Amino acid sequence: MKKLLPILLLISCFSLTSCEEEIVLDLDKNIPRLVIEGNLFVDESLYNNIHLSTTTDFYSNVFPSVNDAQVSIKDLTNNVDYPFTNVGKGDFSNADFRPKTDNQYELTVVYKNEIYKATSTLLESPEITNIEQKNDGGFDGDTYEFRFYFQDNPDEENYYLVQMRSPKDHAFGTLSDQFTNGNLMSDLYFYDKEDVKPGNQLRYAINSISKDYYNYLGKLLSISGEMSNPFASPMGTIKGNIVNQTNETNFALGYFHIAQRNHYTYIVK
Repeated sequence: MKKLLPILLLISCFSLTSCEEEIVLDLDKNIPRLVIEGNLFVDESLYNNIHLSTTTDFYSNVFPSVNDAQVSIKDLTNNVDYPFTNVGKGDFSNADFRPKTDNQYELTVVYKNEIYKATSTLLESPEITNIEQKNDGGFDGDTYEFRFYFQDNPDEENYYLVQMRSPKDHAFGTLSDQFTNGNLMSDLYFYDKEDVKPGNQLRYAINSISKDYYNYLGKLLSISGEMSNPFASPMGTIKGNIVNQTNETNFALGYFHIAQRNHYTYIVK
């Protein structure tokens, strides 16, 4: 019996190693969907670019751009149409489109004889009122702590998209006033001192968004992580507010939303 043990062990090891092979699953290779990245930001440097692409198979990092589509936005409040022109690489733009606060807008995309629509209302965003910096933040007192303050409107149910661009990263997050309605709200960031130094710029921005968009972004950020870009081509099949009017089952991915963006550039002390 003792003589058989080495042989059995050798056979077991050979069996385990011989079974190791790469298994490639056929995941969504034949189901391309239209992706509409319609996130528009209104400030002194208006970002009014609509990007179209299609999903690809699970193993590809390249999202094919769509240029053979018709894109327009209609101001439903004033009944004015704004056609968006293809400028290449799946981007559609209109320099004359200047959305106004509280107006409702409708996006229309026509692609392969199917019509996609979504609506959004431009909401007013709060101003950044104060910034606090602590040089002894964190549990060990060896990190920078930055807190940005803004006043929440007590007469509204508010949701916010916040962005922070630092020398280290470009971070995104969402906030709501569920427990702080009408209060002076704040957003807190920590940075290691080797990542952020005196004289560096921190660009903080806040955008008022709808509750539906807040919930949508929460799902995206939970998948991609708060430090990732939630406006990149969506992961999985998280449906946004864009509806295929021609064939509802052939839904598009992405979201259409217009947000007023207030920002503040802070110099680290």
